[in-house]
Amino acid sequence: MEPRVVRKLESAIEDAVAQIIVGMGLKRLPLLPSRHTMHLMAKAATAVYESAVEQHRKAGDD
Repeated sequence: MEPRVVRKLESAIEDAVAQIIVGMGLKRLPLLPSRHTMHLMAKAATAVYESAVEQHRKAGDD
């Protein structure tokens, strides 16, 4: 995937994660993660998606 697309996807996922975590709050969650942790969560989710895209491309080459 193009780096620009990856950065945009990471940013959108990070915003979504932050919104959900804040919405759930400490009443439902034992801990509110730091912004850095949410950033890493978004990077991990994007990496999983990139891997799925790559596997899909390889399966199409067979």
